[in-house]
Parts: sequence; structure tokens; C-alpha cells
Amino acid sequence: MSKNKTHSTKKFKFSKHLEIGSPDAETDRLLMDAFIQNDALTSLLDAQNQRSIIIGRTGSGKSALLKYIENTQDRVTRIEPEAMSLRYLSNSNILQYFKSLDVNLNFFYKVLWKHVFIVELLKLYFGEERQRKQNILESLKEKLFAQNPKNKAKKEQALDYLKNWSKDFWEKTEHRIKELERNIESKFSSETGIGVKDFAKLGAEMHNEERSRVLTEVKTKAEKVINDSQAEEIFQIIAIMKEELFIDHHRKHFIIIDDLDKEWITSDVRYDLIGAMIEVIKEFQVFEGAKIIISLRDNLYQLIFSGTRHKGGQREKFKPLYVNLEWSVSDLKLFLTKRLEIVSENNITVKTAFDKIYSNRITGFDYMIERTFYRPRDVISYVNHAIENAENKTHFTLDIIHKAEIPYSIDRLQAIEDEWGENYGNLEEVYKFLRGKYNGFRLQNIKEDEFEDIYLSEFPEKHFRGELLSLVSRWKTDEIRFPVFRKEMIYLLYTIGICGIKKSANYPIYFFYDKEAAITVNDINNDCKIYVHKAFYSALRINTKELEQDSY
Repeated sequence: MSKNKTHSTKKFKFSKHLEIGSPDAETDRLLMDAFIQNDALTSLLDAQNQRSIIIGRTGSGKSALLKYIENTQDRVTRIEPEAMSLRYLSNSNILQYFKSLDVNLNFFYKVLWKHVFIVELLKLYFGEERQRKQNILESLKEKLFAQNPKNKAKKEQALDYLKNWSKDFWEKTEHRIKELERNIESKFSSETGIGVKDFAKLGAEMHNEERSRVLTEVKTKAEKVINDSQAEEIFQIIAIMKEELFIDHHRKHFIIIDDLDKEWITSDVRYDLIGAMIEVIKEFQVFEGAKIIISLRDNLYQLIFSGTRHKGGQREKFKPLYVNLEWSVSDLKLFLTKRLEIVSENNITVKTAFDKIYSNRITGFDYMIERTFYRPRDVISYVNHAIENAENKTHFTLDIIHKAEIPYSIDRLQAIEDEWGENYGNLEEVYKFLRGKYNGFRLQNIKEDEFEDIYLSEFPEKHFRGELLSLVSRWKTDEIRFPVFRKEMIYLLYTIGICGIKKSANYPIYFFYDKEAAITVNDINNDCKIYVHKAFYSALRINTKELEQDSY
């Protein structure tokens, strides 16, 4: 048997166009066969577990988890943000007018999501077969009154809510949301006597004092209309669903939402909508056997809850909902083994693919893993590049691994720019000072003239965003001196993953994914040393001969 296996392994060769999968879950044909079940999946599938918001860096497996749930569970519906066609909300006259008055639209966005989720959950509960046989309202009425006649008034109120929407009940989500917006506009016009075309003219001919008074009154009425909008009816239907329908945690219903990082609506509205959605997900935890699961890229999560942007509450209260995706070396080895076994028809494993021990006593697999952020996407990308350079060999030699590192490193640097560009803008302007640097350099060795282009830029707002724009602007206006700029800039590079920090000789080098690190900007001082992550050695042409003796 051993001889046959050895002979079979020798026959297998890595052909140039072979792949161990796709970096994105949507096109990964091996995802289901090579899926690794973990604690994150267990908590998501447990209807009694609060965990329902998957947070992770790009490529950590968020979409793969959702796709697995969609393919393995009986009652699942997926809401596609782009398919909802919500861009019109950005141009809505009534909403734009409310925003100009600084009206808090969080409640409106929560009503919007509650309505969407109520409809989707009821559709899941009664099922497609039941929909064809009988009107949904009649089905619900039979369920509520025939089996349990208690609380008749509240049940009728809840049914009235659905009855008012019955003609739109099975319409696309986009259509139902437009109806909600029109409903708000109609109630506001009725309350104030102001038509939608008159919003911009309001107060134009008044004196400042009178105009201010009128606008304050209008804002108060606008907030009242939003807060009164179907609040009682929705409260009652949620109560009915909790007490009469979703009462069995063994009969599970899932709503899943992915791709929230895409441009499905303008950014400012998108952040507010996602923040409101997270609040509603927490409120809908009252249902047994119903779960709304979303994936949220880490950089987007930070944008939503940065500063005072989110008006619905602090991030602390949502922590019980979070699932943080983390992978160990052994997890990634199992992940890669499964994929290699599938593409080689069980003729090759991680051990046989990376079987050489190199001079520094690490395997080719270890060499590769050190150049990842411990994410599945990184492993797939590196190995696919290795296969491209394998030239029909049976395993990856040191030369193959080194050749694969060059395109892989460039890919990872571009991925960092794509991932964090929404937060910070043009990151290449910030990290380009690292090109050709010695590794393990000290903070004090970063010179001011290395950032001359940034300091002299006439319009920094064209290049930078968010906290980075604020940092650059404070430096250019002499609000802060270069040493402060330098320190905060290095902390930003640590946050996004390009650099690691060694606080002193007694500490190891910490990168963002090290749990025990807890690095803050105050840890960065003139005595600490900065290391570029090995993923970017090749792309940035890092000189690994260190300035001072340290092991890394």
C-alpha cells in the first residue's frame, strides 16, 4: 500500500492552470467540498445564540460562511443589497430635506429594516407551497385566531398593518421601501401643510429669527412624523410573531445579507442604514428559531461606529452579536490539505507539497504562512501563484515558492489599498517611504523630508479621507508637529497590517492580528522598532538586513 501511494504521488504533477480555489467565495467551486466547520459556524447556526454579525478582514471567510449556511439549511433567504436598488434614497427630496434640518433619520431606517425583515420572515415561515395555495393574510388569520383566540384586539391591529400592505406584500423589497418613503412624505405634508416642491423655498423670504423659529418647528414635526411612523403597528406584529409564530428554536429560519461593503448606495446613507440594521438585528433576537445573519468587513464596521456617526447607540452594546473570524496555523493547514487532496484526487497533502526543510529549519508551508495574515484567501492566492510557477513538478521547491512570492506580495499590497481606501484614501502616498528600507528601523529614523509630497500637497482632500485627512491637515496647519504625525502615521500602518511594532527589546513583534498585542498609539515611541510585514517584503523591496540585532 505504501509503495502504491508513493508511486501515485510521483505521478501527480502541478499543471500550470490548476487552482486550489478562488479567492472569493462567490466563484470558489471547491468551497462546499473543502469547507472547514468551526466554532463560528456552530454559533451562527444555533438559534438560541446571539452571534449573528460576522466581522472580519477581507478574505477571512465571511462570505464562505454565509454561502455554506445558504446551501445547507432548509429555510434561508438572501437579501442582496445591490438588488434592493436603494440609490433613490440618496436623492429622496423628503429625506434630503430632513437631513438639511439635521433630523435624526435613524428611526426611519429602523422602520424600513423592520418592515423588510418582517415580510421576509413571514414568507419563510409560511413557505412557497403555502403561498400558492392560500393568501398569506388568511393563513396568518387562521393561525392567530383559530388556534389561540386570546389578545384579539392586538392581533387585529397587527393584521391591519399587514392588510394595509397586502397589495405590496410580495413585491420586491425596493418597491416596499419606496412605499414607506411615500408614506412618510404624505404624513409630513399633511402635518405641516408643506408640499414636497415647497421644501427648498421654506423660510427663504423670512427674517433670520423668524426663519430659525419656523425651521425648528418643522424639524420637531418631522421627527414626530418619523417616530410615529407605523411604530405601534410594527410593535404589535413583532409581538405576535414572537408569541405565536417563531416559538421553536429547532425550526430555524435564516435571513442572510452579504456584500454590504459594495457601493449599493451612497456612502453616508449606507453607513446610517447599516447602523440601523444592526440595531434591528439585536431587537429581532426576541424570536425563537429566526436569525438575521450579516457579514461586515472590519474597515466598514469602524466607519459605521467612528466618532459620533452612528446615532443609535454605542458599539459596546452590540458586542454579544459579533462573530470574529480567526484562523490558526493548524486550521489553515487543514484548509489547504482538503483542497490539495481534492485537486490531486488524494495524491498529495501539505506535507508532500511542501516537504523540504530549508536552512533556517522551517518548511515551505511555514515560509508561506509567515507571509499571510492567517486568512484563507491569502493561502489560496499564494498557492495558486506557486502552481503557476511549478512547471509540472510534484511539489513546491524553494525556487517555486520564491517566484510565487513576487506576484503574491504585489496582490496583497493592492488588496490593502482596496480594503482601506474607503477609510483613508490614497494609502500609497503614505507607505511609499518604506520602499527599499532596512527592516527593523526605529521611529526616530523616519525623516520629515520623506513625506515632503504630502506636506506640500495643495489639496489633500483629493487624496485622503477620514482620520488620515485629519492627520495630514493638522500637520500642514502646524496644529501638530512632525513627531506626532510620524507616530500616528505608523499606528495607521500598524492598524491596516503593513507594519508591526516591537515596543522594546523585551517584547516580541506584534501585528494587528496578535490577540495579546493590544497596541495603542501611545506604545509607539522613539525606542520602539518598526517591521514591515513579510507579506510585503517583495512588493516594497524591503532590505531584511536589520539596523539592530533582533530576531524576526
